[in-house]
Amino acid sequence: MPKNKKKASKEEKVKEDEDEEEQEEAEDEDTEVTKEKEVEPKADATKEESKEEVEGANGGYPKAEASEPKAPQPFRMEFKMHNSYEPMESAVTVTYCPICSLPPDFCQYGPVWEKCKPWCLENAPHYYPELSGVSLEDAKKKAEEINEKAKEKLLPGGKVKRAKSPHVTIRKLNRGGRKCVTSVAGLDLFSIKLDDVAKLFKKKFACGCAVVKGENTLPDTVDIQGDFEDEVIDIIAAEWKQVPTDKISVLDAGNKKKGKGK
Repeated sequence: MPKNKKKASKEEKVKEDEDEEEQEEAEDEDTEVTKEKEVEPKADATKEESKEEVEGANGGYPKAEASEPKAPQPFRMEFKMHNSYEPMESAVTVTYCPICSLPPDFCQYGPVWEKCKPWCLENAPHYYPELSGVSLEDAKKKAEEINEKAKEKLLPGGKVKRAKSPHVTIRKLNRGGRKCVTSVAGLDLFSIKLDDVAKLFKKKFACGCAVVKGENTLPDTVDIQGDFEDEVIDIIAAEWKQVPTDKISVLDAGNKKKGKGK
């Protein structure tokens, strides 16, 4: 046979072999795709079966996912523009905390929150839902402990010095010549209004009497024009029973300072 015919026959065989390999690869790919398709519906079927089993166990309802209980959130006011509110027809009464003088919802930001907590639990619990499980008695005990610690002062050596107990002092002050003034201090420490004291002394003694504010950390006093040291003790003992007589003392006489000239 001629050489050209031999070469042509060899090339034809190579092409045939290549075509057969391509056909085999294509068949293998088709078989893999069919297998994957067969596997997928089986997995879906197992999922559906598991769902049916769960629904059957829960009486036809899907199983609820376990969720952690959320902690109560603090009270928050919804922000609104000022022009969205209705016009005010009367004055609005606002309740303030008697301990820190702030609105109840701001007590937690004040300097004495532990002292304010019992009052807020009793009078404004809706502002603090996170304190729903707090005991009122425990909060009161803690507030009392803080008040007691505030009264104590440490001295050198670790000794404790307690705050001075309330005391009423009476002193006669000379104004020059025969004139004098009887000064009474400390009645406000017994929750007595000094203005009421001045009115009562003015009526009893029929003389001038006024409340004088203390300067340079000195206490406020009630000054009576005249010498009434003994009479003042009797009136205090008769009118205000919360002031024990052993808490009233008379100090030595002194000189009353004159006011600054204009």
